[in-house]
Amino acid sequence: MASGGDQNWGAGMRIVTLAGIGQESAVLEDSTRERDVEISRAGVVRPVEQLYLFVGWTLEEAARDLFDPAGRRVDLTSSEFDLLLAFVRAPGRALSRDALLGTLRGREWRYFDRSIDTLVARLRKKLAGSADRPPLVRSVRGVGYVFCAAVARISGPGRSAAA
Repeated sequence: MASGGDQNWGAGMRIVTLAGIGQESAVLEDSTRERDVEISRAGVVRPVEQLYLFVGWTLEEAARDLFDPAGRRVDLTSSEFDLLLAFVRAPGRALSRDALLGTLRGREWRYFDRSIDTLVARLRKKLAGSADRPPLVRSVRGVGYVFCAAVARISGPGRSAAA
């Protein structure tokens, strides 16, 4: 049962204070008041921005943007972006087709399903640099793919770097 304690806090957040009888009610009201105070002190919550840097490229997770070494924005489909994000989160580690498809669509991989190969080929083309530079995504026979570049992760708002 809700008492007159309905309050709206910010966009989309609603806190309802429940009324009851006895000691349990007092504990619930105290914890609700403490939470109300903590929420009001927190102010506006901003998303933490993640940047991934690799061989001059910049991947902005929150904005879902990729910038080439010259600073130009590269258009990626949603699936291409999600695939690249999976790679930069696990650089140097072979990722199976099954794991990549699960990350992208949340479904099981079938032996005849080669859509991940097509997606990797499109991503490779967009990440291609000069002909003398090796590709950033390498095939691992019988396993899947590995992202070959070192990746630096930068987290906001203080932007501390992590390898």
